[in-house]
Amino acid sequence: MFYVVEAKEQLDRLVPSKECFVKVILGNDSYHPLLSEVSLVYYRNETKGYILAVNHSEAFSIDLTHIQDFLSKHEKIYCLDQKQTSYYIHHGNLIDINQIILDEENKLLTFECATKVHLDYYSRFPYLKNVNEIIPVSKHYEKCECLYEQVKEFIGMEYSTEFYSEYCKQYQIVERQGLTLNVDKFERHFELPWQPYSIQSSSILTSYNLYNLTTRPTNSFNGINFLALNKEDGSRKSFVPKNDLFVEFDFDAYHLMLIAKLIEFQFEEGRSIHTVLGEQYFETKELTEEQYSQSKAITFQQIYGGIRKEHAHIEFFKKINEYIKETWKAYQETGKTVLQTGRPLHLHKNSLNPQKLFNYIVQNLETWQNVQILKKLNAVLENKRSKIVLVVYDSFLLDYSLEDGKQPLLGIKQLIQEEGFTIKAKVGKNYDALEKTNYL
Repeated sequence: MFYVVEAKEQLDRLVPSKECFVKVILGNDSYHPLLSEVSLVYYRNETKGYILAVNHSEAFSIDLTHIQDFLSKHEKIYCLDQKQTSYYIHHGNLIDINQIILDEENKLLTFECATKVHLDYYSRFPYLKNVNEIIPVSKHYEKCECLYEQVKEFIGMEYSTEFYSEYCKQYQIVERQGLTLNVDKFERHFELPWQPYSIQSSSILTSYNLYNLTTRPTNSFNGINFLALNKEDGSRKSFVPKNDLFVEFDFDAYHLMLIAKLIEFQFEEGRSIHTVLGEQYFETKELTEEQYSQSKAITFQQIYGGIRKEHAHIEFFKKINEYIKETWKAYQETGKTVLQTGRPLHLHKNSLNPQKLFNYIVQNLETWQNVQILKKLNAVLENKRSKIVLVVYDSFLLDYSLEDGKQPLLGIKQLIQEEGFTIKAKVGKNYDALEKTNYL
């Protein structure tokens, strides 16, 4: 059979294998998956690669549902980007090769597979929504064959595929919601490379990058870093709720609580951790507002940069130092540390030091914990108008509908508290106007 499959009768003649590799080719690689359509699907079994035509100028079309039915007959589908692929291919066992590579190599690989034709077309028509539909099918096939050759050795090396699948699923649920815009304010503060990459009507879509060694996601898409929006220049007023209000659930001393769980340390219940530690820094039983602020700064400096000698006697920091020494010793002896998500960290010891290893462990624990919480929150909100629309490390932003009543808000608070964390809630009519509330 020729490598281009452009009729259901041809597809029916393909015999499903136990596992396969798939690459979804959209109309334009730069558009958000929700704003683009499938042009081609590259399919590779153990013997040969095929291009399954969905929408391309050189081929007849197969309905994507027929391709989905065919792929459902495989036990495992390997892909390079599970989150993007799962927008179009629904399968219970999609496996992300890039996560396998991060597990195996502790770094992402760079694939130089774009043909000269791809580079030329994208140089001349970067904004054309269907640019991939006019690049010859043969060139897409050439590029995908190159990709497969570079990743095939990693197929079958799954480590934590169950976690990665949940990780992908939960963050995709969030990014599907988008953020509603105050268009006038947005255009005053932001200049995008090309608005249609991520904006439709008055809503902008975000995209979480899940490919980081510590698994801590980033979210920078189409020129905007959504996890580092300026708090001082008024640009956050550009983002408004689709429903009635933004409600931000902010964890109180999140990393300190995560570390306390890690080292099995129990802080005094009902009191601010920063107050408890500040009283020990300043040897006082009543902190001033200035001392409280200084306490937070001192604590974070020590958590991320190393414990000061003058504070090493404090029980919390003493236990942290013991934990760091033990994990570093084990890392040197065995050559690896298995992080909370299941990722084996095995960088050469010259690339790490005890504090850096500790920071990696804490960041990975944060991601693992966020996924557990998101799974519960998204389940609570599944049939509600209110949705989580942004996750910023230690906070969840809810686009809240009054129609849902108070119960979902109380449910979210209870779920987070059940995980052992204290939260502060803020409410506002835009992302810049969030103020503390006692309503929760």
